Amino acid sequence: MDPFIPTIIRLRFTKTGPIRFISHLDLTRAFHRAISRAEIPIRFSEGFSPHPRFTFALPLSVGMESLCEIADFHLREGAEMSPEEILSRLEGQLPAGIEITSCEIATGKLNGIAYARYEVLLPNAGPALIPAVEKALQGELFIEKKNKKGKPVTKEISPGIHAFEAAPRDGGIRLLLTLGAGGETVLGPDAVLTALEGAVPGFDKSGRRVTRLALLQADETAF
Repeated sequence: MDPFIPTIIRLRFTKTGPIRFISHLDLTRAFHRAISRAEIPIRFSEGFSPHPRFTFALPLSVGMESLCEIADFHLREGAEMSPEEILSRLEGQLPAGIEITSCEIATGKLNGIAYARYEVLLPNAGPALIPAVEKALQGELFIEKKNKKGKPVTKEISPGIHAFEAAPRDGGIRLLLTLGAGGETVLGPDAVLTALEGAVPGFDKSGRRVTRLALLQADETAF
């Protein structure tokens, strides 16, 4: 008997506005409930505690917005449902601020994501700091973290910074950061901002607004 190869459905969606403050766990629950209400035949894991086979790419930190989120789920064996029907059934089932932009049959694994691009708006960091910010981003940046034993250690994050741009915006600074999202160079924008606070005198990350703009493959094309 041939092994069952599940159909994997890929949803692309945005997460904007007040919904950015919910946790990843709450986001997962929202999708599970939406799929249940839409009566979409999702596949469940096996074992003592079955759960929907649902996978998110690069879960967002609380407070961040995104225009490019991705979630994959498996259809049950024998289920026949087109991406168009799934998209239609999910309409109106998700909280305000989560908008599905496309639904398709997945053709590649989520581990093909190499970079993530972010827009960071810094209203309390003056444009006069831009030369110092650029110099810091071009050099070596460090943050302090706790190791598994709870002791503080210093970690260099520069290898995770793939590209950046800095420009004035409304009296503050607009940063575009392309950061590692795979392998050993995974890096989030908050770590970069924390490092800049330590490296650039007067740099203030308070009031920041972070939006993930794109998920990219190794050749920097959209995933």
